[in-house]
Amino acid sequence: MDKDNLSIKIDSLNDELINIRRHIHSHPELSGLENQTAILISGFLKKIGWRVTESVGRTGVVADFGPIEKGCIGLRVDMDALPIQENTNLNFSSKIDGVMHACGHDLHICIGLGVAKIIKDLKLKFGTRIIFQPAEEIASGAKWMINDGATIGLKKILGVHVFPELCVGSIGIKEGSLTAAAGQITVEIIGKSGHGARPYEGVDAIWVASKVISGIQEAITRKLDPLDPVVITFGRISGGNAYNILSEKVNITGTVRCTNMKLFKHIGDWLNSNISSIAESCGAKCNIKFREITPPVNNNIEINKVLRSSATELLGSEKVIELQQPSLGAEDFAEFLNEVPGAMFRLGVARKEGCAPLHSSEFDPDERAIGIGIKVISQAIVKLNN
Repeated sequence: MDKDNLSIKIDSLNDELINIRRHIHSHPELSGLENQTAILISGFLKKIGWRVTESVGRTGVVADFGPIEKGCIGLRVDMDALPIQENTNLNFSSKIDGVMHACGHDLHICIGLGVAKIIKDLKLKFGTRIIFQPAEEIASGAKWMINDGATIGLKKILGVHVFPELCVGSIGIKEGSLTAAAGQITVEIIGKSGHGARPYEGVDAIWVASKVISGIQEAITRKLDPLDPVVITFGRISGGNAYNILSEKVNITGTVRCTNMKLFKHIGDWLNSNISSIAESCGAKCNIKFREITPPVNNNIEINKVLRSSATELLGSEKVIELQQPSLGAEDFAEFLNEVPGAMFRLGVARKEGCAPLHSSEFDPDERAIGIGIKVISQAIVKLNN
């Protein structure tokens, strides 16, 4: 694809796509509830001639263009927002209390729509499929869509995610594992109620929970190899009924991230053993449940080469950053990679003054990244057709 003509075409779409992005940003929808977002996407794609299937994986949208009999090249973009109160003071800030596009999925959607506009004017050997996925933030939407047949006929698949650690105009490429495996740990601590003035007569489940939370962090640093990073964060805790009564039960829930799959397969047993030991030392009992949520994103070498060469041709080699370490974030794009070879790249969205991190109430990416993402992905789809 001619670099200059591609840039001119994308520049002509810029205002329309930014307006769509700002509308979506103002009207975010949580995981599994992306109904209005899906309607907007479907209407846009049908208008420009794509074959659209709605309600795939509940609220997902699958759009095909061109001949798919020989298979198709896929692009997956996600649609859902987060339960975060926005604090950006933008004139297109979220109008939904407590819900915000704080992970850039509004940009991802517009990249997908922009790619659709570019691809429809090209005559490619294979068809193109764009998968607009719900519920990435709860790591469920990919499985929903796969179960509904979204990957049938796919030969290869691409993914993109905004990356506030890189400046706009650049992308990040990573060989092998791009993200970590993710799991969920739920612990019910059972103590013994008693009077707050006489704690020695009972077993304070809140005290035990605090020992578990701090003890597991200590155990990570002393019982696990630091060269295989593990992050365990307890994000929810509940328990107790009154200020002067020992809490009999406390529930804590957390996320577990790990880049070593061999270790990850055993981390549930490790947590069970260590948490049980801590609780028992305090005189309490506990029930522990661990579940695997999603595997790591493991980029295909050959498809990664295509992304790298496409970006180098369009942006220059200095704008293609080789990422040295995987992220401990999780991404259910990995579920698609269990079905079909593919690769995901990082898209720089930071201005000169920087950018707030993902999942921050102040996250405000540079919208110029939309055009960069469209360029790289469109070029890669063309190359994958050769």
